[in-house]
Amino acid sequence: MPQFPSILVAALVVTAPCRAQSYATPEPYGGKQAVGWMLEQEQHFPAGALAAGINGEATIAFKVLADGSTEHLRVQIPLDPACDAEALRLVRLIRWMPASTGGTALDTDHSIAIPFNAKRYKKLHAKTAACPPLAGNTPADSSYLLYIGQQVDTLAAPQIAGGLRGLPHYLAGNLKYPPEAFRLDIQGKVTIEFVVETSGSVSNLRTLNFLGGGCDDEAMRLAHTVCWQPAIKGGKRVRSVMKLDIQFRLDPSSR
Repeated sequence: MPQFPSILVAALVVTAPCRAQSYATPEPYGGKQAVGWMLEQEQHFPAGALAAGINGEATIAFKVLADGSTEHLRVQIPLDPACDAEALRLVRLIRWMPASTGGTALDTDHSIAIPFNAKRYKKLHAKTAACPPLAGNTPADSSYLLYIGQQVDTLAAPQIAGGLRGLPHYLAGNLKYPPEAFRLDIQGKVTIEFVVETSGSVSNLRTLNFLGGGCDDEAMRLAHTVCWQPAIKGGKRVRSVMKLDIQFRLDPSSR
């Protein structure tokens, strides 16, 4: 059998394509914006640290598994014992998209810094509460478990006139059509997924599709403004995952 000349074999090796697989780091659902909103609503600034005017960050390290769950949470860079404990609690509320290589999810070590700014916290909470107090005195579940609709005894309900049935009217009345979407005649639906916490606040907001023209950001903003009565399971308030469709429709007469 004839042999390839050695120079030709070498050329074949040199010109063979080499493609590096892309690596993506873990990302919280909804990105930094969603985490920031969650901290504004859910952070319980320790009284002693608040009185002392603490301003800094507690860094929490952990492992994000391929299924998006986390384990081995620990304080990597401490700030104050009470703040460190609160930072651990807050990080347990965050949902994660795992790291991946070439589209394949994998386990990886990660960390996040949780800010504590006493001055900003006092200013933020000096305002009138954005949401009404929760009805009743049902205790809260402390397991951090997440439930979906068919797993709970009572679904989470928005604290607005008409409850779930009144939600389309509330959304339509409070939606601010993005100028770019108006200019480009962009219309359609944005589906939002989020967690209703045991406090009734919304966390882990993210869009499940992309519409563009600023509609996705507006859908996130709008979903963030809704106050909720948490889901109930076994006589306790629990964390539940909800989805919400937000429609962007232009009145033909406005064109």
